[in-house]
Amino acid sequence: MNAASEAESRLWNWSGCFADLAPADQRAVAQLIKEGRAIEGTVDEILQRLRRTRMVTMIREGENGRVAGVAALKEPSRNYRLNKFADAGVAIAGFENAPELGYVVIHADRRGQKLSGGLVELIAQQLSEPTFATTDSNTMRNNLTRSGFIRVGQDWQGHKGALSLWVFAPR
Repeated sequence: MNAASEAESRLWNWSGCFADLAPADQRAVAQLIKEGRAIEGTVDEILQRLRRTRMVTMIREGENGRVAGVAALKEPSRNYRLNKFADAGVAIAGFENAPELGYVVIHADRRGQKLSGGLVELIAQQLSEPTFATTDSNTMRNNLTRSGFIRVGQDWQGHKGALSLWVFAPR
């Protein structure tokens, strides 16, 4: 492997405010979330949602290469938050203003390389307030457990499968 291709193959982690990303990177993140089916909507609709996030973490192939993975700390609406806790049959006490970890997507040709766990861990390391997540993915359940989230309540039926609620309360 030559020096140029070796540099491109290295993975770089980045965390910060979505607004700090260049417009092309913002669009690449939104496109990856769309392709990964983390949420439905157009790229422009997803961009609007990403602008309301508290933090985005991404994995890039090389310092300036393709975005290979993304996760976000979202600011859900009060009703959304209340509904998720109600769906799980859990009191929302202590999580009334909690952000939600979500939009975790790895590019299709990078899946199976255990990259999503690193994204979840990067966000979890920066958490200073109660946070929650919902998932229907066994991989995400494992990632959340390793990052200090605790599964609470009962599962409920989502669009793609049985969803579970996970909470994180910093010490």
